[in-house]
Amino acid sequence: MIELRASLAEIEEMKERIEELETTLRNCEIRIDYLEANKNHQNE
Repeated sequence: MIELRASLAEIEEMKERIEELETTLRNCEIRIDYLEANKNHQNE
């Protein structure tokens, strides 16, 4: 039972880390979209 609780705690930590990584990824995608739009605007 102790191992199961430890595993659940690890899973919760991993879920939090995944959420952080997903947020970072979204921020990067937004930044890329902005840079591409800016580049396209400069080329006009």
